[in-house]
Amino acid sequence: MVLLLSFVLGCLACSSIAARMSEEMDHRRWTASDQGLSAVGALAQTADGYLWLGSHGSLYRFDGFEFEKFVPADGEPLGVVSALLSTTEGLWVGFRSGGARLISANGVIQPVDPDLPAGVVYSMAEDQKGQVWVAADDGLARHDGTGWHLVGKESGFPDRHARAVHVDADGYVWAASEEALYTLPPGASAFMEIGIESQSISKIVSSPAGDIWIADRARDHLLRLQKTGYADIEVEEIPAPRTVSIVLDEQGDAWLGTLEAGVHHLAAGERSRPDEYQDAISSYTVRDGLSSDSILAQLIDRDGTLWVGTDAGLDRLTRRTRSHLALPGGAGGYSLAVSGEGSLWIGSGNGQLMSPRGDSYSTFELDMPITTLVNSQQYGLLIGGYRGIYSLSDDGPVRIATLPVESAREASVRAMTVGKNGDIWVSINRAGLFVWADQKWQRIEPVSDSQRQVMPVTASRDQAGKLWFGYRDNLLVSVDEQRITRWGEQEGLNIGHITAMLHLPGRTWVGGQHGLAYLKDGRFHRLDLPAAGPFQNIYGLVAVPAEMNAGESGMDIWVHSRRGIFKLPAAEIERVIAGGDTLLYSSHDHIGRLPMDPFKVLPLPTAVHTEEGLLWFVTENGVVRVDPYQSRGMAQPSAVTIKALIADGVDFDISAAPVRLSAAPDNLVITYSALNLAAPETIRFQYRLNGHDSEWVDAGRSRQAAFTHLLPGDYQFQVRALGENGHFDLPDAALTVIIPQVFYLRPGFLLVFSAALLALVFWMFRVYTRREKAALRTRLEERFQERERIARELHDTLLQSVQGMMLSFQAVADSLPEESRARHSMERALDRAEQVIAEGRDRITGLRGQMAPTEDLAIAFQALKLEAGVPFSATYQVSNVGEPLALRNEVRDAFYQVGREAVSNSLRHAQATLVTVTFTYTPGTFEMLVVDDGVGIDPLYQRMHGRPEHGGLRGMYELAGRIDATLTVVSNAQSGTRITLSLPGSVSYNNSIGDKQNRLSRAG
Repeated sequence: MVLLLSFVLGCLACSSIAARMSEEMDHRRWTASDQGLSAVGALAQTADGYLWLGSHGSLYRFDGFEFEKFVPADGEPLGVVSALLSTTEGLWVGFRSGGARLISANGVIQPVDPDLPAGVVYSMAEDQKGQVWVAADDGLARHDGTGWHLVGKESGFPDRHARAVHVDADGYVWAASEEALYTLPPGASAFMEIGIESQSISKIVSSPAGDIWIADRARDHLLRLQKTGYADIEVEEIPAPRTVSIVLDEQGDAWLGTLEAGVHHLAAGERSRPDEYQDAISSYTVRDGLSSDSILAQLIDRDGTLWVGTDAGLDRLTRRTRSHLALPGGAGGYSLAVSGEGSLWIGSGNGQLMSPRGDSYSTFELDMPITTLVNSQQYGLLIGGYRGIYSLSDDGPVRIATLPVESAREASVRAMTVGKNGDIWVSINRAGLFVWADQKWQRIEPVSDSQRQVMPVTASRDQAGKLWFGYRDNLLVSVDEQRITRWGEQEGLNIGHITAMLHLPGRTWVGGQHGLAYLKDGRFHRLDLPAAGPFQNIYGLVAVPAEMNAGESGMDIWVHSRRGIFKLPAAEIERVIAGGDTLLYSSHDHIGRLPMDPFKVLPLPTAVHTEEGLLWFVTENGVVRVDPYQSRGMAQPSAVTIKALIADGVDFDISAAPVRLSAAPDNLVITYSALNLAAPETIRFQYRLNGHDSEWVDAGRSRQAAFTHLLPGDYQFQVRALGENGHFDLPDAALTVIIPQVFYLRPGFLLVFSAALLALVFWMFRVYTRREKAALRTRLEERFQERERIARELHDTLLQSVQGMMLSFQAVADSLPEESRARHSMERALDRAEQVIAEGRDRITGLRGQMAPTEDLAIAFQALKLEAGVPFSATYQVSNVGEPLALRNEVRDAFYQVGREAVSNSLRHAQATLVTVTFTYTPGTFEMLVVDDGVGIDPLYQRMHGRPEHGGLRGMYELAGRIDATLTVVSNAQSGTRITLSLPGSVSYNNSIGDKQNRLSRAG
């Protein structure tokens, strides 16, 4: 039973130590499934800060973000890398197939030196003279800068097979063979055997104090040697699993890589007695997330990060700069507040009120979800929930008052603050704002008619005692001695829901749904932030002195949003407020994301600051602590590098600057990176393509910039990296890209081409105009010739025949007695025939280009009654309105023909008693109006523009259309007929300006 109990207690102790190690370390791994390497057997860090990895596949360079395979210039594969050594000359690479090659700082690899002993290269080391020592399967060798020299029996190393070599800080060279361990003290000419026999020594390391640590993969203990003289040593055995590698950190802690038990940690301060070593060792294994328990190589880089190469991949272990509180599960959300004594208090959704005290908690239980915590001078810590308002006493929570209305369990009290007189202001969900004073509740009248602004969602009190309440939709209210002031969009507030507030001397900050704003000179101003995404939905604002113990001379603002935790440095805030651009900020978004439960209201605020200088945030993983003065950036950051440029799928060589493209690409992608092995996720980038971007583009953690449809020109791409400290410590990288202008887009070509195009268009226009003129002339000539022919035939045939008939009738008439009634009738007929012949001659004259009648239209229309040839008793009147003007021949002829037809219809068919013709002459219009009081025209014939068998009315419309005149016919049986024909004066009169030839072209 005693043995069993001892075993159980030992297991529990080991489990506790392992759990503590897991909690204290940040772990990240890369395996083949994570686009990493399948096995890492050698590790080294070069002077430029890059991590180099030797694997079964080849040699790789790693910047903390991306693996880059090293390919020699000749393209020959390197094979399996078994050992790596970084020196001032470059990187030495040892191979499993034998041989070692040096890669210089500019990336040139030297050929294999045949003088190096053959076989696997197990280990390499550099001494204080710059000589490189190699332990290979066929012996120990030294490179003095000119070539390799075998170290054999004459140099005190009689064994053929070397397994490990190391040079300590004092200049001692330690070498192990398959039989023994040897040392070469400074100034000695030969190695000395020190009396330790071992066949499987795999690693030799030394501490700054001069202790030598030896790992033997075949034994279950380590060896620690202490030099007691020039060649004297003391040997200690440390119980440990079979160890293949050892690294020592700056604290003197030993990290052991084992064959099948993962990584073991042996703290320096816990090695008081040898029998306590086993209990002091903690482990990190596959159960904790390690890629494999079979360790092949280890390295602690210059920033203190532990890198572990396993047979499954690569692991990174760093000490945490923040820690999560171990809180009970099922809390359902947390509220934060700092008491007057500076203690952190946490209220959970399951009714627990907790305050961390080292490794333990002060805990109280309440029978309600805690939705709000706030500290006050009058009551101490106040607790809000659906059962009421409580204050924390030494004996636990004491209820002050129940809520005045019922509310939901999980979101009853939304916000709470305390006034100068001890009055408690409580925002109750969906009910409004209430004040507890004089042992009773009083409801505050709503400040808005909107249902979305019934109650505030956050509340606070500034240094002067003024109360502030933030509502939804850009509404902020301040209360000072019963005086209420509203702040909204008219006062510059435009950040959506007001969910966070921070009061500093001389400046009030508010955060909300769409960013951050500050109050200055009675108005709010948006803080110009480089990227909207990270600063959306702000729920916590905390101010911390920019430097520890610096007071309030400069306050950094820590912003807690949905996306994470961000620090806005004080100097950057003032620079941007003064008119600067591109605020620089540091990001902790990898640890600070808020929970995204759409069914729960988030207790506010989500961030507080304790007196000891620590920040506390509510995150999706619980409550996390951050030390604002502990940076996790690299101690010696390297420059930002531009790695590749791809244009339309073609990879261009960027080593020769500038890069000249053959044509403007549709898609241009530039890849860049910056080295940060310890925390690459904290680096953010900004880039700018001069000639395309007017400002810096915040790219976040993206390491690619893409551009589409760039125009020809000279561009300079700049990229810079922002570290966790919030400053651009790394220098910018720049790349010049030249996109040549194609010949058809050059200014000279465009000028010549434009001139030629204009000349061609002008020539084509001239040719077209001439052709159209010629065609028009031809058509007119054909029309005139046809008119001449018709006129000639009418004159030579019809008129001559009629004239002959008239002569015959005249002879008959002359033969009749003068008093004969028949003679008088025939003479009247002959007179009418003469008028017809005269009219026919006028028509023939019109066909030949002369329009008739030539006299004034009013005079011509006076004679129409005499020409009617039928008896009628109607009154006939013709008049002019205005001074008669000279009309164009085509217009006069068309108006005469239309009016004559209208008068003729009135006299012959309308049975009218009154017929009037009026001609109106105005500068803008020439109009003819024919009115009668007859029986009118049938509406059917009006719609048809005349009877089918008659052409009078239809002819009138055709004549009006020939000169683009407007003909209007209004007729009914009651009022007779009213015919109006009008034409603009500009085309009617002979002396008008701007003759419209197109209107009259059809009149001929």
